[in-house]
Amino acid sequence: MKKWLAVLALCAASRAEAGVSRVWAVNDGEKIERDDLASPLAAGNSAWDGKRIRVFGARNEIVAFQVVVEADAKGIAALGVSLPELSLGTSRIVYAAPAADPTDTVGRPIQVSTENYLNVTETTKAEWAWKPGSPAAPKDTLGWKPVQLVPENAKAGRGGLPIAVAAKQNQALWIEIDTGRERPAGVYKGTLTVTADGAKTALPVELEVLDFALSDTNTLDAMVYYEPDQPELYQGRNLDPAYDRFAHRQRIEFVHGYNEASVRAHIGRFDGSDFTKAKGYEGPGEGVGNRIVPASFYGTGPGWDERASAWRKADAWMTFLGATLPNARTFLYMPDEPYPRQYPEVVKLADNVHSNPGPGGKLPVFVTKHWVPELDSAIDIWCAGPQLFDVERAAKERARGRKYWTYNGGRPNGPTFVVDAPATDPRVIGWAAFKEGIELYFYWHGVHWKHNSQKQGERKQNVWLNPITFDNRGQPNKPIDDQGYLNGDGVLLFPGEDRIHPDQDRGIPGPVSSIQLANLRRGLQDHQYLTIARERGLGALVDKSLAAIVPRVFSEAGATVGFAETGDAFEAARLELGRAIAGAKK
Repeated sequence: MKKWLAVLALCAASRAEAGVSRVWAVNDGEKIERDDLASPLAAGNSAWDGKRIRVFGARNEIVAFQVVVEADAKGIAALGVSLPELSLGTSRIVYAAPAADPTDTVGRPIQVSTENYLNVTETTKAEWAWKPGSPAAPKDTLGWKPVQLVPENAKAGRGGLPIAVAAKQNQALWIEIDTGRERPAGVYKGTLTVTADGAKTALPVELEVLDFALSDTNTLDAMVYYEPDQPELYQGRNLDPAYDRFAHRQRIEFVHGYNEASVRAHIGRFDGSDFTKAKGYEGPGEGVGNRIVPASFYGTGPGWDERASAWRKADAWMTFLGATLPNARTFLYMPDEPYPRQYPEVVKLADNVHSNPGPGGKLPVFVTKHWVPELDSAIDIWCAGPQLFDVERAAKERARGRKYWTYNGGRPNGPTFVVDAPATDPRVIGWAAFKEGIELYFYWHGVHWKHNSQKQGERKQNVWLNPITFDNRGQPNKPIDDQGYLNGDGVLLFPGEDRIHPDQDRGIPGPVSSIQLANLRRGLQDHQYLTIARERGLGALVDKSLAAIVPRVFSEAGATVGFAETGDAFEAARLELGRAIAGAKK
């Protein structure tokens, strides 16, 4: 004990000499702003007891924590971090340096990123996110928010390690661990070392691996629209394989409209061969293919507004899928968020499918809309935003054999995927979906770097500097279309290279993740905890957990947010579920 105290004293002295005021840790469900040097979480939280870092997870799960380094008045010229291994007896989780391609995860169960901060100077102002000034609005919306998780091998000065930290500022480091499939349950221990201008601070790390495993197949599907043209524009070439591998690690599927030729050209995406060690992938979902294969996206496209043509297209598509991908989830996407004046068009398009006596008659018709009587006979899959998601109506539609999904977000009825909302907002999706029996979540865009067409002026967004990614302001002579602006909307990943803004190029030949995406993944993993707990007879605990995290969502929300907003709340519920699952009979 005396030797250990002496080491801690030496570390404390080194910190003062190196320009480090304090080093502490926090779970992955918080955003510590760059200039927040007085966070109460530094005294303790679910991942930090003031002396050591403690995290937990099931097998086949990805867990993460943040190490926060506070610089004193001297600042830090070169900050680095290392976690060589975690071990339990002869079982070891060993770090390996990243390859150039950040999506190559083979042999890399421990990954290190630096957090990049964006200065939010204007609070999100859009009615569908939250009503400005209402009780549903987040409490702290302005300031330097941590957003991007930059791989440690990025360019110097652009997030690569070592990194400089200005005086009186924070720098958070994101540590991610893949627990693996076969490791023995128990507590794995190691030492994380923070190096600041040559001086070292050592923090003990404990990872408890619980005695059960998450499935490689999601219990809640998550589809995120992906536009290959955007990475091509910013990074100069098609990077679909890298982006799909990265999405797979986050347990989401990038989607768009398919045809027979595009499915055949990317068959490895669906049969799982693209997600194997031979193709640079190791982790959850290894060898498991995507299963969402839409026949169209953001509208039907040509050939569906005439019955004979629609029959031919639907027959060919459903016959092809039945022979090639029999377990695929498919649908025909109607005009997006249709107005009442478009209802007759939707009814006609749907009837062209449903009237088909052949295999094409089974092609589901999908619409981003809450239930309305005018479309009652036309829709097989309703997909309603949280603000208009009626819990009772959803149950009635499911009883009729229809599906009722949800998409995007909106407080207080559901979370909002924006930079100025709490880190845990995307995590809420998994819990809310489980509570209300929703089987698929849809997010409208993952790489919306080029501004929406409503944007006036330059649309090629500098997403590394400007947090506003959806902007409807300044519409000349169209005040009705001025729907505001949002910070980070539609952007779950960032370009690792940037030909348009070369001063922001990170030198990473692929995508860079975000705290929003990491928390969406966490919610998808939480959904598996809830599912397994229910299957193992732990219904009372599941109900207790739901009451703690999502007591009021969707049409039951009321005027205020009815879901948890801190990482500690989620982690407490997840730990109780995990330990109960590990102790329950399989």
